[in-house]
Amino acid sequence: MRITSLSLVKDGSEITDFSKFKENEIETTQTVEHFNGEDFVKVPKKYGFSVTFLPKSGADLDWVAEEDKNDNGWTVIVNYVGGSKVTFTGVHLLKSTPNEIDGKTAKETQLEFYAASRKVS
Repeated sequence: MRITSLSLVKDGSEITDFSKFKENEIETTQTVEHFNGEDFVKVPKKYGFSVTFLPKSGADLDWVAEEDKNDNGWTVIVNYVGGSKVTFTGVHLLKSTPNEIDGKTAKETQLEFYAASRKVS
């Protein structure tokens, strides 16, 4: 599926300067060993994703500082071709990794996020 847009809603404004998106796998069940063999148990779903932030000229963000102010979590909306949409809520930054700056490539930052919920519509 192709993405038409991805936006992170922060303080009423949208950030859309993302060039890549990858959703983490969602684990729903685990196998467990017990005396009579193996069985399975349901586990709480964990939602997450990573993006590449490619800031427009002069629009760089200190993502770690922004997360320090992020008490309630952000909302991230991923729109797909054909009209389907995935909305992540309660989004928090897990990791921010800036790329190497060499004067030839654009400044990018790899961002990994956790989300409290995921809704498909």
